[in-house]
Amino acid sequence: MEKLLLYVEVHQLKKQGFKVAAIAKKLNISRNTVYKYLNMDLKEASDWIASLGSRRKKLDLYHDQILSWLKEHPDL
Repeated sequence: MEKLLLYVEVHQLKKQGFKVAAIAKKLNISRNTVYKYLNMDLKEASDWIASLGSRRKKLDLYHDQILSWLKEHPDL
């Protein structure tokens, strides 16, 4: 939800006439991120944000093995 609020704020500041560099400085994000958000529409942004939570992690393949190690050696 935080990224969606950032997306909305970037668009509001641009609509108010702020330049990309000023938006980046004000929100403490990179200019590339500002450009990325400005090039997205709301549907693309919400789809992108939804995909972040469902993305597969590199360690997911080893999840069971890691849990078994931690059960065997709880002091680690």
